[in-house]
This record gives sequence, C-alpha cells and structure tokens, in this order.
Amino acid sequence: MSVVLRVMSSPWTRLVLVTMLVLSLQTTLFAEMRPFGTAIQIVGIFVGAIGVMHGVQVGALAGLACGLMYDSVLPTPLGLGALVLGLVGVAAAALLAPFRESTWWMRAGAAAIAAGIGEVVWPLMSAVVGLDGWLTPRSLVAAATSLVAGLVLAWPLLPVAAWTLRDGGAVE
Repeated sequence: MSVVLRVMSSPWTRLVLVTMLVLSLQTTLFAEMRPFGTAIQIVGIFVGAIGVMHGVQVGALAGLACGLMYDSVLPTPLGLGALVLGLVGVAAAALLAPFRESTWWMRAGAAAIAAGIGEVVWPLMSAVVGLDGWLTPRSLVAAATSLVAGLVLAWPLLPVAAWTLRDGGAVE
C-alpha cells in the first residue's frame, strides 16, 4: 500500500496527469482556435514553463515525457515530439542561465521564446526523419504566433509548472 501511495504522490505522476489535461486542451480548444491559420502550441508553452521553473535537466526530461504523450495523439513518428519538446525544455532553462535571479516576466518570456523555437525546430526535425516539413514562411508565422500566445499564456502556466514537479515530501 505504501508503494502505491508513494507512486501516486510522485511529482512525475502529477506531470503525467497535468500533461493529460494540457493535451486535452491542445487537441480540443487550441485545435479550433487558429489565429493566422496556425494552432497555438500550449504543450510547448507548458514545457517551456517547466524548463524555466525547474532547470535544464528536469526541463529536458519533462519535455521528453510530454513529447511522448503528444506523439501518441499525432500522426508523426514516435519520438519526434519528444525530441522537439525536450529541446524546448532545455532552451527555456538555458535562456535564463545567465541570470542569477529571474523575475516572473523573464520566466514567461523565456517560456514563450522556447515555444517559438520549438515551432521552428519541429519542421526541421520532420525533414530529418523524412517527412515533408522544411522551414517555410508558414512555419515562421506559426513560431511568431506561438511566441505571442506564449507571452499571454505562460504566466498562468508558471505556477502550474512549479506545482506539478514540486516534491511533495515522503508519504509514510
């Protein structure tokens, strides 16, 4: 019984559950809201928020986990989303590395920039695995849209990302 409670109270279990909620928003609400003909990548913004709140290693692992879950609902090869979202988590944390202490707006900006970077990297990685998807002007519009949407949506996702992977203490 103690093992079950320990697993259920794990931050990584919370990550899976919160990612399922974010993915449901991505595939329903944000799939229909298409500013400038592009979908807002809330999953990329969420992974960027995790990266800025918890650092490079946790951002990379969370990006890989979220990416594998995202790959399960996309018609792309398994691992493509994991690779790109892992890079988003690393990029978000790396953008804040030069600063000793970052403010909330720096974190939100770094998460938004990392989501925009993910929108540029995704078609490049698609081309690497043999899919159509070279960088086109439409990809740059998608990156700009994700960047602007990230500036708006990252600040409410920052406390969610901090809570998701916060260590809740040992369960006895």
